[in-house]
Amino acid sequence: MKRDDTSLLDDDLELLDAYSRTVIQTLELARGGVVSLKTQARRGVHTIEGAGSGFLITPDGYVLTNQHVADAGHSVVVTLDDGSEQAAQKVGGDVDTDLALLRIDNAAALPHLELGESKSLRVGQVVIAIGNPQGLAQTVTTGVVSALNRSLRARSGRLIEGVIQTDASLNPGNSGGPLLDTRAQVVGVNTAIIAGAQSLCFSIPADTARWVVSELLRHGRVRRAWLGVKAQTVPLPRRTVVHHGLDVPSAVSVDEVLADGPAERAGVKAGDRIVRVDGLPIKDVDTLNRVLGGERIGRSVHVELLRGVQKLALQLVPAARA
Repeated sequence: MKRDDTSLLDDDLELLDAYSRTVIQTLELARGGVVSLKTQARRGVHTIEGAGSGFLITPDGYVLTNQHVADAGHSVVVTLDDGSEQAAQKVGGDVDTDLALLRIDNAAALPHLELGESKSLRVGQVVIAIGNPQGLAQTVTTGVVSALNRSLRARSGRLIEGVIQTDASLNPGNSGGPLLDTRAQVVGVNTAIIAGAQSLCFSIPADTARWVVSELLRHGRVRRAWLGVKAQTVPLPRRTVVHHGLDVPSAVSVDEVLADGPAERAGVKAGDRIVRVDGLPIKDVDTLNRVLGGERIGRSVHVELLRGVQKLALQLVPAARA
C-alpha cells in the first residue's frame, strides 16, 4: 500500500470514528427519554397485544406517540429506560396527524426530550431513530434525511403535509419513536414505512408535533375549522379559468350542504365550486382542509365560488369541527 493510500485510510477511519462518537453521544443524551409502549385490546374472548414507541416531552410524564399506537388497545403500559412500568392515561389524539399525547404518573422528575425545529432540516443531514422494533427496546438506527416536504395520507384520509422522508431503518414497533438530530433534539415522530418501496420511512415533523401537543393540552383535541359541506376536487375548463382570472385549473365542488352548518347559513349551494378562501387559491380538497386551520374558527372568511357561469363572493364563519 502506498503512503498516500495509508493516509487516506487513516482519514476515513478518523471520519468513521467521529461519526460513531456523534451517534453514541446522541444516544447517551436521549435514551432516558425514549419509552416502549405495550397495548392490550380485547376481541371477544381473545386479548390482542401490540407494541410501539414513544418519548417523554416533559419531566412530569407527558409522552408523545402515534395515534394508531395509542388507539391499538384499551390499556397502554409505558416501559421507561430503567425497566420500570407505568400505566398511561390518554390526554388526547389527532388521527389527522397520527399523533397522540399520553400521561404517566411519577413522583420524581423524568428525563425527557426537547422538540427541535424541523424547518431547519436539510436533505442529507444525519438523523438517528430510537424505538422498539419487534419489541426490541432501545434499538438505534441511523441514516440521513432523504427528502423534505413529502405528503402522507393519514388513516383518516386527510393529507399530512411537510413529512420527513429518511433512510434510517424503521420496523413495526418503531411507530411513535423520535427521529433525532445530532444535538439529541427531536426533529420528527416516526410514523410509517413502505416496505414494498425499499423500506421508505416517514416522520411527522417536530413543528407539526409541537402545534398538536399545544392543542391537546389546551383543548383535549386538535381544533379545525368546519364549513359543513361534502365536497370533491374537480377540474375547471380552461376558458373558465381564463375568464375569471383564476390561479389554478381546479376547484372544490360542493356535493352536499349540511343542514344548519356554516355553509348553509352563508348561502352556499350544492353545485357551487369553491375557488378561493381569504384570497388563497383552492385547487383541491386537501388545500381547503389545510387552509381551514383552527385560527379561522369563529372568524369571518371571504369565500369566492363559481355558481354556474357566475363568480360570487360570500362571507362565511367556520365552526369548530366536532
